[in-house]
Amino acid sequence: MAFLDLPFMFKAFRFNNRLVVGDGRRRKKKKPSWLTPVSHGYYTVDRSSYTDHSSNDDSVFVQREQQNEELEVWLFGVSNSETGKEMVKYMQNHLFNKLPNELGIMRKCKETIRRAYAEEERTGGSAASVAVVNGEKLAMASIGGHRVVVCRDGEAYQIRDKNRRSLIKHWPQLMFPVCNQGEREDESDPRNSEIVVVTEKINLDTEFIIIGSYGIWEVMKNQEAINLIRHIEDPKEAAKCLAKEALNRISKSSISCVVIRFD
Repeated sequence: MAFLDLPFMFKAFRFNNRLVVGDGRRRKKKKPSWLTPVSHGYYTVDRSSYTDHSSNDDSVFVQREQQNEELEVWLFGVSNSETGKEMVKYMQNHLFNKLPNELGIMRKCKETIRRAYAEEERTGGSAASVAVVNGEKLAMASIGGHRVVVCRDGEAYQIRDKNRRSLIKHWPQLMFPVCNQGEREDESDPRNSEIVVVTEKINLDTEFIIIGSYGIWEVMKNQEAINLIRHIEDPKEAAKCLAKEALNRISKSSISCVVIRFD
């Protein structure tokens, strides 16, 4: 019997050897960020020439920081080119300055976005942004007519104030309303000054995210936008398709969007 137990004892020893550090403490093996790649594409309609040049109405920003082998942070956003300048500058200066470890980065993302958007609300601007950590966690915010929509298993999910949950599909994570200055029946109204910050885990159902200006949502619903580009694997082509469709539908506002895919 003792001989028959030896293989089992050997396997158990090898298993424990992977989990225990020299001082006896158990070690959690982190998942390298490159195992969850993030791809993106953006498109801005220039109404003066209908080409890919930047519009005077919107500003698209994308920034990536690799802190170490275990921490990667992406920042995406679309905002008014004039009123959104200070908001973007604040996030870029504070979010990537002295990044904490993975345990504290989401707290910093939420706080940085909240403070930046408080300034945006004061200037009466419109913006939407997304921070992605290690391709596994999201911090999202929007104000005015700009909007963040997440495609999860083919369904559209839009961030809202917690008081409006009955109007939308339920978010599994907590929602953090920062400022609410009254509710309007038209939730896409660019004059709406409500700021909402949401955190969400990226799971197997999370396919992609659309960050769009008011010109997108003025002429199409969330699910329409999802259905339009879901089959397009290249996020650059998806963003272009979405923007061109808004233009074809005679959108009268600025048209800019970012599509973020999780492969």
